[in-house]
Amino acid sequence: MSQNIKEIRHFLHAHPELSGKEVQTHDLIVDFLEKHHPNRLVQHVGGNGVVALFAGKQAGKTIAIRGDIDALPITEQTDLIYRSVNDGVGHKCGHDGHTAILLQLVENLSQYPLEKGSVVLIFQPEEETGYGAAKMIQSGVLEQFNIDFIFGLHNLPAFALGNIVVKIGTFAAASSGMIIRWQGRETHAAHPENGINPSMAVAEWIQWLDALNKKHHQNDDFQQATLIYTRIGKVAFGTSAGDAEVMMTLRAFSNILMQNLVNQAITHLSEISKKYGLTFSYTFQDEFLAVENNDICVKKVEQAAKNIGFETTKLPLPFRWSEDFSHYLSHYQGAFFGIGSGETTKELHHPDYDFPDALIEKGAAIFRQIIHENV
Repeated sequence: MSQNIKEIRHFLHAHPELSGKEVQTHDLIVDFLEKHHPNRLVQHVGGNGVVALFAGKQAGKTIAIRGDIDALPITEQTDLIYRSVNDGVGHKCGHDGHTAILLQLVENLSQYPLEKGSVVLIFQPEEETGYGAAKMIQSGVLEQFNIDFIFGLHNLPAFALGNIVVKIGTFAAASSGMIIRWQGRETHAAHPENGINPSMAVAEWIQWLDALNKKHHQNDDFQQATLIYTRIGKVAFGTSAGDAEVMMTLRAFSNILMQNLVNQAITHLSEISKKYGLTFSYTFQDEFLAVENNDICVKKVEQAAKNIGFETTKLPLPFRWSEDFSHYLSHYQGAFFGIGSGETTKELHHPDYDFPDALIEKGAAIFRQIIHENV
């Protein structure tokens, strides 16, 4: 790893930008790429995304490598010299490190050009909200590169530094935010029988969520519903509530299970609303498909790790969290994998989290090996 890449990572960490606002990050990436002369450079892809092509001297496979660039609305609580200067925003998921890994790859590809094949580097915005990958695909830019395989990684605290974490099939769960709104009828609090109060519907709904979570727990058919927020009526002690709002996150270990869970939720919502005489509406947001890996591509990652002496861990079950890399896997053969960031590293999204600089070269190394073996 060059000192320059480390310094860039620290700059990115100190200047994090939220999803959809990665303007300075975009410009920094473009400036770095222009100094390393890719065969093609496309700016502002899907918003603040950047795509760069490094082509070999001979024809071969085209490997795409994706890194995410956005930060989180989390206040940093470290005493780092390069801690965030943007109030309420921090690189608490390590996307500054993921970006640095790709920049290290850029440096390598510039110094040691490919003999054959091509590499497409994807610097993707808006991963944290689940919109970025879809926007990159919808832009049509990626279609121009005839991608054969696509790979991505995420740093994983609690795993040994540099340990490659793989999973055949689903690597990370599907998830979606669901917002339910019930409408009844307000009335005087002294005569609640004259109105339609949605409180019993909310109570029954929460009991249904609890029963669902007890039924499916850490199995292959895992489904989960996490209550996020509730509101019944308004602060008015003389008024019986006439409306309610509930927010939850739904999760499942496959796209099919996720669709079944959504269907169950809608059916139960209709039944409860009818039971209590309420009208209702619902919306979904922050929707992520399950990250469903291609088996052959997972084996390519395992082989690359073995050939450079990296330890590998095979997951028994997918991660419960979600990743919008899933959108790429709906269009291309590929695999998403993890790389350990240290057994004592703070967990992802923790206010004290900081991506370890030692992981930059290790991340670049596994990608270089995957490219070397498959172009």
